[in-house]
Amino acid sequence: MVWLRLVLIMGMFGIGCGEQILYQRFEKDMWSNYIRLNQVKPGMPVSEVVGIMGPPGIREEGDYRGGHYVIYFYLTHSMDFPDSDTVRGGYTPLVFKNDRLAGIGKREYRLAVDRPVEDVTPNLPWKRTQ
Repeated sequence: MVWLRLVLIMGMFGIGCGEQILYQRFEKDMWSNYIRLNQVKPGMPVSEVVGIMGPPGIREEGDYRGGHYVIYFYLTHSMDFPDSDTVRGGYTPLVFKNDRLAGIGKREYRLAVDRPVEDVTPNLPWKRTQ
């Protein structure tokens, strides 16, 4: 009788274990870019940054806010998180002005191109509180 109860209890705990758990994908290039990003400092010339990081995954160039900006995007994460420095699905932007690194991350990118921060809050039945 005790074994029957134990089997029933274990069965009830096992019911919730059939859900699929999503993990971030892991790619060697993402990890390498993330590690090399720590060697890059504001004020470095473009050639030095490309020497450390390699060629960018995406390149954007334009005249924004009265200056000419070049933005290199390197894949460092598998997805964007609300408080991360990534944009466009896991890419970290490196913002260059006058052939020098002006800043790294989502905040610097948004300031350079003068784009508002989107509301990425998922549509949940409850609200986030401070």
